[in-house]
Amino acid sequence: MVSVVGEMFCNPYTTELVVRRRRESLKKERYDVFDLSNNLIFTVDGGIWDIRRKRVLRDATGTPLLSMRTKGLITMRYNWEVYKGESTESEDLLFSAKEPNLLSLKTSLDVTLPPNQNSTDIISSIEPDFRTFGRYIGSSFKLFEQIHNTLLAEVVHDFTWGGLIKGSYSFKVRVNPYVDFAFVVALLVIADDTSNLR
Repeated sequence: MVSVVGEMFCNPYTTELVVRRRRESLKKERYDVFDLSNNLIFTVDGGIWDIRRKRVLRDATGTPLLSMRTKGLITMRYNWEVYKGESTESEDLLFSAKEPNLLSLKTSLDVTLPPNQNSTDIISSIEPDFRTFGRYIGSSFKLFEQIHNTLLAEVVHDFTWGGLIKGSYSFKVRVNPYVDFAFVVALLVIADDTSNLR
């Protein structure tokens, strides 16, 4: 089981979600996440021009589940930190994500969980726990568990170019059984934001 945000987001079956992104204004954008029955599962909001690129993922009732923000000022290499709720305390860090290669033309992220203080595994502190490749364009986004190279989630349905031009588009993501789909949605938003900043 891959549970980062919480076990309540790990289904024992394959989960398919539709992610809709829309620009609300020149300064704000929003992601709405639905199940295949069109029930709202999550929303993600945040300011486009916020220097820390802060995004908050909320459940359908509006309760903050996690917040994503870039670490420090934006540089050529994007580093993200993701916390429980809207916290910024180190004990509430869920995971961090960063671009492994500045020169790559494709978006990829190395995703690292906070170090386990009881762990003596030196390799896990050096290697990322997960890695993403690609972005939702062309249905190329994929999330892998790094050690066993196991596919955990992927975008399976492409958007339309007309929607992309307007700043609004949607795509479908398939999440494998026992994988935290809130974690997957957060990584999709980070990959989208990072590729848009390039």
